[in-house]
Amino acid sequence: MKLAKNGVETVGAVTGMAGALLLAMPALPGWGFGAFLVSNAAWLVFSAQRRLWRMFAQQCVFLVSSLLGLWNWWLGPLLLG
Repeated sequence: MKLAKNGVETVGAVTGMAGALLLAMPALPGWGFGAFLVSNAAWLVFSAQRRLWRMFAQQCVFLVSSLLGLWNWWLGPLLLG
């Protein structure tokens, strides 16, 4: 069980760092928001497992931000032209 928790934490950290780097690259912002989305989900699992409710709330807001970014950079233009 501890290994699974550490794995979730690692996924959250690595995809969060990747998201920041991708978002900083002008050609790849959509991929950055995708990486952040994975990171947000991992941190939500991690914080819920450890009952870190303030971190959980923060990640909920970040998740909405990631979804909004994906909409603006990828899904919106794809659907709306």
